Amino acid sequence: MLKPIHMKMLVTLAWRNLWRKKRRTFITASSVMFATILAITLMSMVNGMKDQMVDSIVQNTTGHLQIQDVMYNDEPTMDHALGYEQEVKAALEKYSADIDYIVPRIHGFCLASKGMSTRGVKVMGVEAQKEDQMNSLSSRLIKGSMFEPRDDFAVIGKGVAEQLDLSLGDTIVLLGRGFQGMTAAGKFKIGGVLAFPLPEQNNTLVYLPLDIAQGFFAAPQRLTNLIIMTKQKDLVPELAEKLNAELDDEWYRVLTWEELMPDKVAAFEARDAQVSVFAWILYIVAGFGIFGTVITMMFERVREFGILLSIGLKRIRLSIICILETIFVSFIGVLAGIALGFPIMFWLYKHPIPMADDLGDVMIDMGIEPVMSFSISPDIFISQAINIFFIALIVGMYPVYKVFRLDMGSSSRK
Repeated sequence: MLKPIHMKMLVTLAWRNLWRKKRRTFITASSVMFATILAITLMSMVNGMKDQMVDSIVQNTTGHLQIQDVMYNDEPTMDHALGYEQEVKAALEKYSADIDYIVPRIHGFCLASKGMSTRGVKVMGVEAQKEDQMNSLSSRLIKGSMFEPRDDFAVIGKGVAEQLDLSLGDTIVLLGRGFQGMTAAGKFKIGGVLAFPLPEQNNTLVYLPLDIAQGFFAAPQRLTNLIIMTKQKDLVPELAEKLNAELDDEWYRVLTWEELMPDKVAAFEARDAQVSVFAWILYIVAGFGIFGTVITMMFERVREFGILLSIGLKRIRLSIICILETIFVSFIGVLAGIALGFPIMFWLYKHPIPMADDLGDVMIDMGIEPVMSFSISPDIFISQAINIFFIALIVGMYPVYKVFRLDMGSSSRK
């Protein structure tokens, strides 16, 4: 067993060896650095795109959680609108520490018309301030203004305005089905026009103040869904469980966004499986790249190893020096990869890459804004740095193998 003083000497020798041949150290560390940057870039892009998809779903449609009538998710009709009563309010107040804000909505499908032109639309009754907090609705205004609580005008999508030839001050006629078979019919002035990145939203959405929409659907004090946005994403499952336990399960049901969008969750799981395959391919390629560098460097060191062994250095101690060198150079390469990779990822995080042509169209069809986003989550940098570090360590065992297999006669002749 090595004494501490001997171990300290070996560490010193390993460290000095790195800087005795700076070119060799730079080349080996560079191979580790570029492998780290490549791994970070891949996983940053993958996680950024996943976060973008989840945020798009959460902010534009479901929210983190929804409280609904127990039958609404299976049969989404106005007859199963939620009674926003004291029981629900008390439960929300009890767990207010975990809730960032709530967004009440009532919506239904109607026929919209102007003159002889008609089309199907989705009428959404919202509280503009809370809706704006969730999805920055007011930032999408291109004409007019958003309604205040006492206003009674409609704000429509750009596509609806174009298809029905509507402009500010015009009247839109809405006809649909209200609560318990009541006829929902009304005429509303156009007070604003919104432009969304997704055609489905542009071509279908008509917004009304919440109380006006409740009156239109003959459903006072009722909501089709009550959206809950939590302060942290990881609180969602726990909060859903607490609220479900608090509310009467004969009348209410609390659903997470994963339960509301099972097809999206299945798509994410399939994508994660594909990413795992690509990640392993990347690690293999990175490992061979580092291995090629190590082999090249070893040809320079065969004579050096032979001399050290011939003057009495034990193979075990020489192998420890090689292991320490590998640890040092791998650590330097990984740190350099993080140091160079972070500013690149941060810039891409702030400036997502626009996606055009067919790929952009596919993303739009999926309901996602057509840009390639990147993530700067610390987990990405830590996990990829650790993975590449251990790959480099495994590859770095090759010099140890060569030390024990070295033929002193052949090395002395070189």
